[in-house]
Amino acid sequence: MGLRFDTTAIVYTNGLFILLQIMPLPFRENTAFQRGLKWLFILTNSIALFLNFVDVGYYPFSGKRSGVELLGMQRDAADQSIQYIKDYCYLALLLIGCIWLMISYYPPYKQSKPRAKTPLLIELFILVLVAGMMFGAARGTVGLKPLNTLDAARLTQSGLAALTLNTPFQFIMTVQQTGVDEKFYMDKKDAAALINFHHHDSAIKPTHKNVVLIIVESLGKEYVGFYNNGKGYTPFLDSLALYSTIYKNAYANGKRSIEGIPAIVASMPSLMNNDYMNSYYQSNTLESTGSLLQHLGYETSFYHGGKNGTMSFDNFISATHAGKYYGLNEYPNPTDNDGNWGIYDEPYLRYVANQLTEQEQPFFSTVFTLSSHHPYNIPTALKQQFQEGTLPIHKTIRYVDFALQQFFEEAKQTTWYDSTIFIITADHSSTNELPNFNTEEGMYRIPLMVFEPKNHALRYIDQTTQQIDIMPIILKQAGYNKPYLAMGLSSVDSGGFAIQYINNMYQFIQHPYILQFDGEKTIQFTKLNKKDVLENCTELDRKKLMEQSLKAFIQQYNSALIHNNTVVKP
Repeated sequence: MGLRFDTTAIVYTNGLFILLQIMPLPFRENTAFQRGLKWLFILTNSIALFLNFVDVGYYPFSGKRSGVELLGMQRDAADQSIQYIKDYCYLALLLIGCIWLMISYYPPYKQSKPRAKTPLLIELFILVLVAGMMFGAARGTVGLKPLNTLDAARLTQSGLAALTLNTPFQFIMTVQQTGVDEKFYMDKKDAAALINFHHHDSAIKPTHKNVVLIIVESLGKEYVGFYNNGKGYTPFLDSLALYSTIYKNAYANGKRSIEGIPAIVASMPSLMNNDYMNSYYQSNTLESTGSLLQHLGYETSFYHGGKNGTMSFDNFISATHAGKYYGLNEYPNPTDNDGNWGIYDEPYLRYVANQLTEQEQPFFSTVFTLSSHHPYNIPTALKQQFQEGTLPIHKTIRYVDFALQQFFEEAKQTTWYDSTIFIITADHSSTNELPNFNTEEGMYRIPLMVFEPKNHALRYIDQTTQQIDIMPIILKQAGYNKPYLAMGLSSVDSGGFAIQYINNMYQFIQHPYILQFDGEKTIQFTKLNKKDVLENCTELDRKKLMEQSLKAFIQQYNSALIHNNTVVKP
């Protein structure tokens, strides 16, 4: 099945080369022209090979084929280029070897002796014939619509869609897309009745509690022992969870930090082939938890020990008025730099605890850690303190857990600790080893817990929760009673959901049910059994209700982006 996508990618990559070879041009036999065609062939195919090799290393983290969103990561990729070459030198060598083979085995051009000239009509016939065949191959189908990325999910099992595709095809298809399409699945009122982005709880009153939101880099649910019968790498978080509100079925909306931060900070998921921050809609007006809490007199801030400009987080925080941004440039001790992404978590979290002491109360502060990002650096003095796990990230997760423990020890000594709500979650999951965490549902599972020092009761919330719920959850905790727009839910007690966009299809989760939808029809409907294993589900009423809810979400999401209706209008 993948040959259809491969053929289309080959034609797109080599189409110009093939046409120039057969067009009846007067200089076609010219040596310089043929030399130019040789390098055109080598250049275009080297780019295609490069994209494929990039995904060999990146797919285990992203869980999908990469598209045009790679262009938005070029600055960070350049900053980490030396580290990437170290870690993936075998891929770099393979790529260089493939390019060398192309150069070495490309047939040398030798101008032939004069021969009878082929009649122009025959050459034109050959040109039209080949062009027609190329057109058909590029379309990939005899149907009305050409082959696209959605067909991979339709033609195969959903879990094999990424295997069926190839990265050059995905890249070419996403380059052609300028944004999302307006959808009209149902009447606007019917859509709003199913999924309502507008929030206004006028009955609640401001609590004036401080709020600290801790986003832990790559903290997959598989790593947290509390969720896995004690099998994990986070002894401190496990102990904290015993006195927290635990969201048992929390999901990320994406697989990358650049997708997770907008979802958490501003309730904005990236339900398209490009992430929101690099999309056609990045200049839309957007509010955030911080900007709204400022209306209640909160001092707001965002702490990230990474280089200022990393993934444009600082620009996004500024654009959404989320608070004052503290990055690597603002950190006072450059010797704590890990040499890759920024400041090690343990000294940085101690710094944050001290910084919060200087802020006016009430405050809302977001802290985004970084040490558990590849290449998983740990300070040299502490490396022997933490045991290795079965994956490279496990040892670093132990270190990050230790860093969080030090943060809370520092915070306990402050005057603001007892009147603060702590929310701990992840930007996304990372590599997993257990089968149930490696499915298209399982790889989005993340921890979400809320801890209040003055409220030690352990509470479980079973309903499905997602990152875009965090903003309305915080606003409800703070007693925000003004109208606002968020795509998540402030309360999941009545039944929540989670939504992702992966391999060109929507995934809609209402635990234990999972529905996968290509924008027109349901591709797969499954349910997690008691052993946490996916199996086909035949509950048609449930399927229909979930499909309608998903359509309502997509319709309103697309409309909000297209028409810049992402804030409450005065």
